[in-house]
Amino acid sequence: MAIAVASQLSTVLVASDSGPSLIGGLIGFVIWVLILVWIYNIARRKGRHAVGWVIFGFFFSLIALVVVLVLPSKLTTDAYRPG
Repeated sequence: MAIAVASQLSTVLVASDSGPSLIGGLIGFVIWVLILVWIYNIARRKGRHAVGWVIFGFFFSLIALVVVLVLPSKLTTDAYRPG
């Protein structure tokens, strides 16, 4: 009797977990990868170390994106440096 109840309970748990969480996880992963690609492109365009920014973005995606967007370009700031 207890085995039958446990078997039915596991069937219900497996059936309820497989749908939306898998799709949501996949969408979240794709968005995370797109943010990393965006960070790489912005850092490269601004003359920053792109791989370093991607590593930072790997752990802190949105923070790295905001910071790299706010930082000035090293290409233009070096050109206008007095001296």
